[in-house]
Amino acid sequence: MAQDTAADDANGGLEEIIVTAQRRAQSMQDVPIAVTALSRETLLANRVTTVNDLSGLAPGVTVRPAAGGSQIPSFSLRGVVSYGVVPGSDKQVSVYLDGVYISSPRGSIFDLPDVERIEMLRGPQGTLFGRNATAGAVSVTSRDPSGEMKVRSRATVGNYDQFRFQMSVDTPEIGPFSAYLSYVHNYKRGDIANAAAGQVWDRSRSPEGLGVRVSPKYLGTKDGASYFAALKFAASDTFKMVYKFDHYNEEGTPDGNGLIGFDAASPGIGAYLSAAIDPKFIASDGKRPKEVSNGWVVPATQRATGHSLTTTWDVADNVTIKNITAYRKTYIFAASALDGISGVTLSPLAAATYAAVFVRGTPAVNAATAAAFTGAPAVFVATNPVSQGSQWSSETQINYDSDFMTLTAGGIWFKSKDREGNPGLTTTPQFTNYPGGVIPLGQTAVTLSRANSIAAYAQGEFHLSPQLDVVLGARITRDKKSGSLNVGRVSGSIATLDELLARLLSIPYTYERTKPNFLAGVNYKPNDDILVYGKFSTAFVSGGAVAGVPFEPETARSFEAGIKADLFDNRLRTNLSVYTVTYKNFQTAQGGTNFATYLNGVGAAAGIPGLNDGSATQIQLARVIGTFILPQGGPVKAKGFEFELTAAPVRGLTLGGSLAYTKTSYNDVNPVLLASNGPNAQGQLEFPPALRPDWTASLSAAYETQPISGDMRLSARVDANWTDEQIILSGRNSTQAFNRNVLKTPASWIVNGRLALKDINLGGVQTELAVWSRNMFDNKNFNYALNLGPITGAAYTAARTIGVDLNIEF
Repeated sequence: MAQDTAADDANGGLEEIIVTAQRRAQSMQDVPIAVTALSRETLLANRVTTVNDLSGLAPGVTVRPAAGGSQIPSFSLRGVVSYGVVPGSDKQVSVYLDGVYISSPRGSIFDLPDVERIEMLRGPQGTLFGRNATAGAVSVTSRDPSGEMKVRSRATVGNYDQFRFQMSVDTPEIGPFSAYLSYVHNYKRGDIANAAAGQVWDRSRSPEGLGVRVSPKYLGTKDGASYFAALKFAASDTFKMVYKFDHYNEEGTPDGNGLIGFDAASPGIGAYLSAAIDPKFIASDGKRPKEVSNGWVVPATQRATGHSLTTTWDVADNVTIKNITAYRKTYIFAASALDGISGVTLSPLAAATYAAVFVRGTPAVNAATAAAFTGAPAVFVATNPVSQGSQWSSETQINYDSDFMTLTAGGIWFKSKDREGNPGLTTTPQFTNYPGGVIPLGQTAVTLSRANSIAAYAQGEFHLSPQLDVVLGARITRDKKSGSLNVGRVSGSIATLDELLARLLSIPYTYERTKPNFLAGVNYKPNDDILVYGKFSTAFVSGGAVAGVPFEPETARSFEAGIKADLFDNRLRTNLSVYTVTYKNFQTAQGGTNFATYLNGVGAAAGIPGLNDGSATQIQLARVIGTFILPQGGPVKAKGFEFELTAAPVRGLTLGGSLAYTKTSYNDVNPVLLASNGPNAQGQLEFPPALRPDWTASLSAAYETQPISGDMRLSARVDANWTDEQIILSGRNSTQAFNRNVLKTPASWIVNGRLALKDINLGGVQTELAVWSRNMFDNKNFNYALNLGPITGAAYTAARTIGVDLNIEF
């Protein structure tokens, strides 16, 4: 189990865990929420440096990076697969850093320095955490300045040329001020070789200033630097302000994608693919290959910068006022070969076949086309996105505590601005070729989005007796969104984004909605060690529009009951939750190929001329829209349970485990989804729950010896996380022979471990030396399959890493 499993040295029992799952500090065992808190030891043993590393560390939670190099974490829990990959859309699992909501999902996989604790909250969190938390929330808390002069340094070396160095310096208190600075450099060579390394790509015609970049030798390389600073002003015991700054910069490469196979019988395209693709790069078994041909991939750029100021004032012994004001901005460019093969060089036969299939001109025209494309790099289905965003927010909270009532109330103002799309270039190029690696201006789409939100909330626990509380909460949120999809084909030269936008067709949209959320529950404590709770809660994901076609807010209604118990003098901790949740207007992210079909019947209702009549506008949109939101139809229903157990049977030994079951079902699926997904092997139309394992489990063991020499101790920890088989690919093309190994991922384990000598005193310098391994047994399974029409690509579990840590503190 991933829960904080540190034992209390004083009595050999389990330590109390403090969390902020209800926006105030409480013992985890007093919180009527299914929450898992990950401590420093858990994070170290499992090498958690980004939110993407959290998979399996809480019951029922799996995490994988979304395909395309967008640095979007995709969460699966309680019947939901949370993406937020569509421009202008939101996600069902919110990520918070020091109480600040990170709105843009793109670029939210970034290194996390000086993390004190990560809390994973499961189930709708609409009252206290607001919109876009229908399935849960992830709350990351960094530490505050200690006020004691201290230097911490951590260095890691490992396989794949891995080197990670972290330095943190705390200042002593200087009057009311204390501070610390941290720096992290993290490098790891990619785990998949790129057979098409050295391909040169010229994107300099875009006003984005991307210039010329070369396809790398390895895929999945991480080369990032993090800067973190915190300044604390404590005017008195009752008033403090903490300013925090973080900046992350990475110049790595997207993970390698593999080619599962292609449909050689597909009319026209099959002959072209057969001529263009070398069979040696087909990894049809679904296992991570040592080498792929991702010539389209080039080094990516990711930047994220955040500022936050948290002010806390203890007005009285039972009243606290807190304000969190923050600003954040992000930028990311990444080019990914979704198909696992884009960037391959065309042979004369492949070029001639391309001309015959796609040009269909006279023999002379076809011959000229074939000659021009011979030796050119080909792109089948790939991505070429640029995303940037900024956000402002300010939240004020009031906490009040008395014998009768504990109240948390507040209000929040939020504003964001985002741009998606590679200006002047095609964001999702398909079946095209670029002689000389020069990417010209052409069909392009740029999405501009703005969002404003204000909300007020209150949640009270009414203490009817020492054992019985009634919990009531409500939130009202007003969302306003506006923006535009700007599309068109451009040529010549473009110097600025404004010049480009002036030459494009602009399709505006607006969205405005007020939505309430509610919570009602009962907490019963028969004694200090047991909490029994039941609650009803609601939440929603904001609506919006893509290409002027609106989509409604997604809502969740959940019933949950649970019991938390510390038994046998805090030597055994058991937490159980059972739930049922219904999601309506479920928002599914769909590929642009479904867009034209969906427009038939909704274009006129949206009031946009030419969107449902087969016009040039409709055809143009269908070509440039990579993803859009499609309502799934009937409600999505999920039910299940989550169980966690932690035991400290003897001093120094802590054992843990978890088991979770989720059953997801739905009916009355949108006919567009059924038709696009196509028939199964029995010839029936279906849309089964994909990327949603029924069962997940974990086991952990941690042991720390008594001092063996001076203060030196030996510490060991192993975490094993198991995921049941799950559907990955279904419907259209899934019955093809080349897909037979990727319909489901098999049930599998991921094992992580760490062995350390700690508290070594070297002349007053506290030292720790450790060896560790992540994915110890090198699970090679694919974790995502990309059904791209006649081609199927795959993404994989990261390869085994091993290393040595040297940590010092003085």
